[in-house]
Amino acid sequence: MLVSGVVGITIEPKILISYPIAKDFVEILSAVSEIVDEVLIRVDSQGFKVKALDPSKIALLSIALPPEGFQEFNVTEETSIGLAASVLSKILKQLKKSDRIVIAANNEYVEILIEGISIRRYKFKNLEVIAEEVPELTPQYDVEASILSSPLKTTLSELTSICSTIGITAKGDTMTFFDYDNKKSLYRLTTTAGTIINLNIKKESTVAYDAEYISKIIELLKLSNIVELKYGSEAPLYISIEFAGGKIEYFLAAKT
Repeated sequence: MLVSGVVGITIEPKILISYPIAKDFVEILSAVSEIVDEVLIRVDSQGFKVKALDPSKIALLSIALPPEGFQEFNVTEETSIGLAASVLSKILKQLKKSDRIVIAANNEYVEILIEGISIRRYKFKNLEVIAEEVPELTPQYDVEASILSSPLKTTLSELTSICSTIGITAKGDTMTFFDYDNKKSLYRLTTTAGTIINLNIKKESTVAYDAEYISKIIELLKLSNIVELKYGSEAPLYISIEFAGGKIEYFLAAKT
């Protein structure tokens, strides 16, 4: 067992980790809670890992945070952390950017401290969450792009607020995102304008995706300046966000 010197920790932890920007960390976990009702986190010497497959098997969110992305990362043995999504929503409330988050866990309990002007402590039972095994995905994509995250976030935010289905198509130097149902609203990102860094079109494809599922990960786009986006007529939408603290991957099946 680790001997914790962190003020407020009341359990004997097998893992003790801290992340310097609590709001970013909890937003990452909150995105997971949008996909599943119960979150299973695996922590070992290689890092902090989550794979969340929604019940309808439409969306898969994968998160990998290496030890060097944490301010403190102490692990005596591999430990699984099971939390209800409602717990994460509770913790997210009233967080400030400068807060620090500390997580301690053993097989029975999970303690979470939010350290800011004051210290808030949460203690929960470590739930036994049964996670479905997810095979490695190796789709063949028709379109692959590296896109500036800010214009992509604006595009997806505005579309998800006005429509239920988002269409994506690509031709020449342009990717177009549009209201698939009525074709009235569309947004173009281009290599000419510099909003797309790289665009590789192997085959022209137009594919529709559920706007509600896209909205679940929009806030995570701000973690990186550049986002990798891929899609195809026979492949899911793939969004990859790499940042100093790790990597997030999101797969979303086409809407039929």
